[in-house]
Amino acid sequence: MKPSELRDLCGRRLGREEVERAVALLLDAEIPEEEKIAFLTDLEERGATGREAAFFAAAFRARAVPLGFSGHWEGKPLLDCCGTGGGGLNLCNVSTGTMFVLAAAGIPVVKHGNRGISKVSGSADVLEAMGIPIELSPEAAERSLRELGMTYLHAPDYHPAFRTLGPLRKKLAARGRKTIFHLLGPLLNPARPSAQVVGVFSRAHLALIEEALRLGGCRRTAVVFGTDAQGRALGELGIDGEAEVRGLALQGVREALTVFARRRGYAGSRLEEALVGSARESAARLRAVFEGREKGLVRGLLVANAAVGLIAGGYPGSFAEALDAVEDLLDRGMAAEKLRAAERLAPDLRRASRF
Repeated sequence: MKPSELRDLCGRRLGREEVERAVALLLDAEIPEEEKIAFLTDLEERGATGREAAFFAAAFRARAVPLGFSGHWEGKPLLDCCGTGGGGLNLCNVSTGTMFVLAAAGIPVVKHGNRGISKVSGSADVLEAMGIPIELSPEAAERSLRELGMTYLHAPDYHPAFRTLGPLRKKLAARGRKTIFHLLGPLLNPARPSAQVVGVFSRAHLALIEEALRLGGCRRTAVVFGTDAQGRALGELGIDGEAEVRGLALQGVREALTVFARRRGYAGSRLEEALVGSARESAARLRAVFEGREKGLVRGLLVANAAVGLIAGGYPGSFAEALDAVEDLLDRGMAAEKLRAAERLAPDLRRASRF
């Protein structure tokens, strides 16, 4: 392959074979860095399509560390709850908290994630602060899923190809450039979950991520966009502002959230109440919600997003009913017990995990 091949792919829509070739070139140490930067910059400036994102995700998943499970677990759809990130908002780790809630509800969760890049606490950071191991080998990940009904897949461990791209991504970030990689996170889960809840920071990404998930084989997709009352994008479903869910045929989401927030006392909360300064603070806030010691906006956001996950995982009721079901689950301490079970299993998982 000639170095100019990557530049030759600029300026046009890419098919599956062209994306596969582009990925091979991006990972090739012989290709000049400036060629790679020119390609990624062009792709970002013209905007990737859902099809292109799906093709890039497929190419990287083919290079991922294999697992012994995929799609379903014990007859139930595996579910991931992983956002695109990139918003720079230091929100308490709602999607990571959702993992515990949904697992407590009997939905098998395989969460794919990483450390914080544009925020102080990513999913890996907050789990570590909770005392939960993140570097799980495929065997340990499967044991966690079997014994807890949930597991965590640390993206850098399962996608070694991305280590090659790390310095390049940092260089582009220093230039104020984003790349397609910030959209790929939710699409790269090597367990190929059949259900996903994905939070996005841009309404324009709703259709893109939905299409990419569908083309990637995900059967129950829920892509959510939300804002606070001042219009600030959350990367999650909000309480007081805009609320949109794509993929699942959910009706009256905004109306149900309005009634729910007023009835439960979440209405009128300020976004600042849900912001954190560190992974340790985020972990403490989630633990307080699980244990019933915190009833404010963090809990409200957790309930709203977990309700979407509940329906994506097969819950047969309405969105309004799912909201009440999650509230009841928290009131009964089921998420707190799931966290305690994870803490008990943590030493065994650490000993079993050797990459």
